[in-house]
Amino acid sequence: MIQTRKKKKKIEEEKSNLLNNLGERVKELNCIYGVSKIFEKSEVPLDNALQETVKLLPPAMQNPDITCARIVVDNKEFSTKNFKDTRWKLQADIKVAGKKIGFAEIIYLEDALFVGEEPFLKEERALIGVVAERLGKIIERKKAEAALSKSEPNLQLTFDA
Repeated sequence: MIQTRKKKKKIEEEKSNLLNNLGERVKELNCIYGVSKIFEKSEVPLDNALQETVKLLPPAMQNPDITCARIVVDNKEFSTKNFKDTRWKLQADIKVAGKKIGFAEIIYLEDALFVGEEPFLKEERALIGVVAERLGKIIERKKAEAALSKSEPNLQLTFDA
């Protein structure tokens, strides 16, 4: 009888942990999906898209209530309203054509009950890396589109001549 209760309790704990882990992965996927949705709209200016993107980062973390975020690109800063720099931060470089043009970072505003010794889960570290990489590719594409549209009149003049 006692063995059965212990087994049931252990199974319930494992189930609870699995559900918690699944919930965390769903939050991370929602963040990545949200970033893609923001940049799908080509008419949205880059600065606006980056400001919207920064808002998606805290909800994807295990402690969203004490999380803020910041994206810095070409010396322009986009941050959540509650942004404050602390020692609990996670940062990834944003690169365009292999050159660092900025970074994305997630910061805990206060000490929290962290799983293990690190304040951020390995999946959260992977998430910020994926978001930074995706931003780099999107920014590179947007800059190429801007350069192309800027050069189109000159190309048309050359073609007409």
